[in-house]
Amino acid sequence: MDIKVTETAKSRLYDMGISDEIFLRIGVRSGGCSGNTYDAVLDDNMSDVDEVYYSEDKLRIVADKISSVYLDGLTIDFSNDLIEPGFRLTNSNAKGSCGCGSSFSTGDPAPNVDTGFSV
Repeated sequence: MDIKVTETAKSRLYDMGISDEIFLRIGVRSGGCSGNTYDAVLDDNMSDVDEVYYSEDKLRIVADKISSVYLDGLTIDFSNDLIEPGFRLTNSNAKGSCGCGSSFSTGDPAPNVDTGFSV
């Protein structure tokens, strides 16, 4: 599993409370115009279907096994731009996205579609 987290995103996640006990949970669920959306929360409770797919220092990214299929090749960044600050996900599995970028599909063409989320 290849997930990348930029230094800016790491810093922001630590500011938000990532610790030895608190991790970032990312899930992919059906929804949005393009078919799939991300669900991201800070959590402290691992379930039986969870796996740690990224670990560096205290930062852990956890997902269920079904969501993990969509997360290989994911890059997480954070932008402080004035119009829409927040986390940005670049997913090499995404082949298309809706106009606002909040959902993606794994269907036909359009590599490295960016989407964003707020935690």
